[in-house]
Amino acid sequence: MRSGFLIVAVALLGSCAVHADALPAHDAGRAAGHVVTLNSGDIARLGIRVAPLKPASFTPRVHGYGVVMDLSEIALVDSGLITAQAAARQSQADVERYRALFAQGGAISKQILDTAEKQAATDQAQLLLAQRNEFVQFGQQAPWLRAHPDKSVLRDLTSGSTALVKATFPLDVLGNARPTQMSIAHLSAQQDQPGWTTTQMWAAPADATIPGRSYFALIHGSDLQPGEHALVSSPVGATVAGVRIPSNALVFSESKAWCYLQVAPGGFQRVQIDLSRPLSGGYFMAIKPGTFVVVNGTGLLLARELGAMLLRY
Repeated sequence: MRSGFLIVAVALLGSCAVHADALPAHDAGRAAGHVVTLNSGDIARLGIRVAPLKPASFTPRVHGYGVVMDLSEIALVDSGLITAQAAARQSQADVERYRALFAQGGAISKQILDTAEKQAATDQAQLLLAQRNEFVQFGQQAPWLRAHPDKSVLRDLTSGSTALVKATFPLDVLGNARPTQMSIAHLSAQQDQPGWTTTQMWAAPADATIPGRSYFALIHGSDLQPGEHALVSSPVGATVAGVRIPSNALVFSESKAWCYLQVAPGGFQRVQIDLSRPLSGGYFMAIKPGTFVVVNGTGLLLARELGAMLLRY
């Protein structure tokens, strides 16, 4: 029986494969805390090379999806409001003029005055409807709808220099917090292509197709196209100090990502990597800088470790 284990161990040592999914989960758990000790000859034979880990920081972020609003939709809704405002102003001016004429004694009939007042009431109702429609579409905090409106935003949107993105985050990921900053990137963007960041945002009406909390964000100087879907993210929580584990240091076993840290001369320990904390060119780990990580020969080191475990069991 022992000779069978030796055959398996030799096969593992002679392979560069980094997957060990055939091993039971409890074996992988033990391996995570086991220190592999190699002499200088083993290190040279396996091609083990280490590199110091450099300082890095990580800010937790929540992620969602966004869609770039169509400019024609914005223009259509706003032009409806402008038209309604003009009609309401005109009809109200007509009422005031007719009231003055009627007060002069017979200059106009009561019927003409009543008709003007009815038209003014109708136009005022249409204005209220147009305002509510724009509130429903873009929220009451839209810059061009506030008590002191910023109409320059509409000009920028119309010229194409600014894009309006409606972003939706899944339920509960934000908790009670409100995003104060948002990053938007193309769906095809890589980790080293962060996209565009903005602090100009406000609450948006809920998206009926995606459960979650929605916000509008203004993005300046982007190449985002109307109707385009995008990735959105927002920082939450405090920034954490640590190191960047380079991607070439990773090895996969039991559907998890690991790296080997040098814990003593010739001693290496396998540590799990959290893939939900990506950095450019690697992943974040909250340990002190200066620690050495294996960057070459990681697969053979894993084979050596798992082979020794098979011999023990």
